[in-house]
Amino acid sequence: MLALTWLTPFAGALLAGIVLPPLLALWFLKLRRKPRVVASTLLWTRSLADLRANAPFQRLRPSVLLFLQLLLIGLIAVAIAQPESTGAVDTGGRYVLLMDRSASMQAKEQIDGATKTRLDLAKDAAIDRVHELLGGGFFAPRAGTVMVVAFASRAEVRVPFTDSITDLENAIRAIAPTDEESELGDALEVARAFTTNVDPDRPDRAVAAPAILELYSDGRFSDLAQLTLRPLESLVYRRVGEAKDNVAIVALAAERPADRPDDVQVFAALANMNLEPVSVSVQLALDGRARAITPEPISIPAATKSPDGAEFRAGTAQVIFRPIEQPRDVVIEASLLRKDALASDDAAFAIVPPAKKLRILLVHSEGFVLASALESLPVERVDRLSGEEFDALIASQAPLGYDLVVLNNYSPKSLPTGRYLVFGAAPPLPELNVYGAQKDVWCRVTRDESPLLRSASLDELFVANAVASRPSKAWEVVAEGPDAPLIMTFDSGDTHAVYVAYDILESNWPFQRSFLNFVANAVDVLGHAGEAITAQGVRPGEAIALRVRAGSKDARITGPGDVDASAKLDADGNLVWGPVLRTGLYDIAFLEPGQEERSSRRVASNLYSSAESRIEPLAEIRLGVDAVNAVAVTSERRASVWPWILGLGLLILMLEWWVYQRQVRV
Repeated sequence: MLALTWLTPFAGALLAGIVLPPLLALWFLKLRRKPRVVASTLLWTRSLADLRANAPFQRLRPSVLLFLQLLLIGLIAVAIAQPESTGAVDTGGRYVLLMDRSASMQAKEQIDGATKTRLDLAKDAAIDRVHELLGGGFFAPRAGTVMVVAFASRAEVRVPFTDSITDLENAIRAIAPTDEESELGDALEVARAFTTNVDPDRPDRAVAAPAILELYSDGRFSDLAQLTLRPLESLVYRRVGEAKDNVAIVALAAERPADRPDDVQVFAALANMNLEPVSVSVQLALDGRARAITPEPISIPAATKSPDGAEFRAGTAQVIFRPIEQPRDVVIEASLLRKDALASDDAAFAIVPPAKKLRILLVHSEGFVLASALESLPVERVDRLSGEEFDALIASQAPLGYDLVVLNNYSPKSLPTGRYLVFGAAPPLPELNVYGAQKDVWCRVTRDESPLLRSASLDELFVANAVASRPSKAWEVVAEGPDAPLIMTFDSGDTHAVYVAYDILESNWPFQRSFLNFVANAVDVLGHAGEAITAQGVRPGEAIALRVRAGSKDARITGPGDVDASAKLDADGNLVWGPVLRTGLYDIAFLEPGQEERSSRRVASNLYSSAESRIEPLAEIRLGVDAVNAVAVTSERRASVWPWILGLGLLILMLEWWVYQRQVRV
């Protein structure tokens, strides 16, 4: 239903009050006519009647000219009141504008031949709403106060409650896009913290009605199922956008095969969010140079959706590129050669460290089983020391000089920071809490997703004698017997360890293929421990956290979105910076002690979110039992009516002139 917003109603009323009374008075006054000589008065009876009247005022007679003049003045007054049409107008109270700036809000929309992101459309609509609520002139009524909250995975107040249109408009325009996932819960809590007044005697009762919440978003939130509206709370969902077409890279992995460490193998997973199948070519680039393109477009099946829309499953496909020889470190980029509405998930990055030949130290080697397994791996060398020799090396405080130390049923007096693969005797690591032994055990529970157990099933593992312990949360259990863990990992600072709580010679493991696979996996995981954060990258919304050489300083980070910022380094070389807001590559440059040239690390940030890549706007969002229907922002744009009124007034003025001229001629 059409409603009008009067931006300056008092100005229009003031004009009408000033102009209309004098106009009517002029029509009441008796006309003063100039003397003229005429041949006869037969045709001037009306004028003679006016002359014979004694009163200065005459009776008001119906006149087309008077009607047109009154209509013209009325239209001009209405135009000065500045009416604007809109769907529904709210007045008074407090309003909180919740501005979604997540990755899906970067989807591009075609509006009147121009391309805009959803965030830009949301900003325009929010600014229009501010002008609508707070008026637009000296005589305009004030409609309360407005607050702006921007959110994605976190929420922040961009401007507190104010009635300043300038402050609100500047705050809305300054909202920067992010590639984070969208969660509404934090934004609601921030808004409630500023708007809800609670009676201390009745915590369940609000003193006054909370502010009206107006949400500018496409409705794609990962936490809707956990949210509810509180009593007296009001939420208006202003839906932004219409685009649906999107294909995304939802995973990218790059690794070096154990038997060919100079090669790089790349895998990518694709997701189709459209309800029809698509074909797309995928390009692989190394350090920014294209190296391969899929020979034929990859066919991705259509997404499926239940009739009620409650269940949605994207169509998926996998891409495996041929191994590429690349012994040095390299940045892998996979990109889709297809244009769609959202660009943030059309490319993904992975950073692969250089091929590394590990140096391994085997301590207290009895027998040849473990030594043979280690020497069969593509490593630089495997050295051996007795337990006493290893203790002497530690006591000398000299650098170990090895990438990995393997302790075979030997527990040294102490362990410096490093990387350790331990079999049998419990190592001197904190919070292991050894309390005895367990005998004749089978493996009951395993974490099959652990990289230690790739192609290394423990279903048939039997252990005659194992160490029993109750490790703290600092340890992560990978395989567990009936009473205590059998395999666990420890990561703390620069110390990384994998502990197998039994002597392999007191088990049937050496006779199983999984033993060799486990040793290869453990050497690979531990040999590159500490490099995982760089290789895996971070998600938007997370912080970059890595460790460099102790004593390094002057760290600086550059990246997408014009990022150029300094980062703090502590004395141990720990760097934390963030959160990361956009996808892409981030370069971290720093000065190591004793070096004149700056060293650098690179970190990749990827979206990898099927939920955020589904960009079709929701027509309704549900918060608990409350269903909130969407109002499309494009359908509620206000249209100024007063220019049309002025145009009509001009036509009436021309008509009034024409009527007057005809009467004069007569």
